[in-house]
Amino acid sequence: MKIVLCGGVLALLLLTACEGTKTKEYYLDHPDEIVSDLSECQKSGKNTYNCNQATLAQYQLKTKAPQTP
Repeated sequence: MKIVLCGGVLALLLLTACEGTKTKEYYLDHPDEIVSDLSECQKSGKNTYNCNQATLAQYQLKTKAPQTP
């Protein structure tokens, strides 16, 4: 049972490691990628870290909220 659980955890970690993570700051520096990445998020139906960060960056750009250090 422990082997199956460890294998499942390892598989999950490997799957999440395949996608390079991008921060909100990255998206603010590369605004052209916000639209394309959010489009992929909608197509896949996934709510990944990158999807959340792109959404935050898009909101910040639309509201022109000051960046936090």
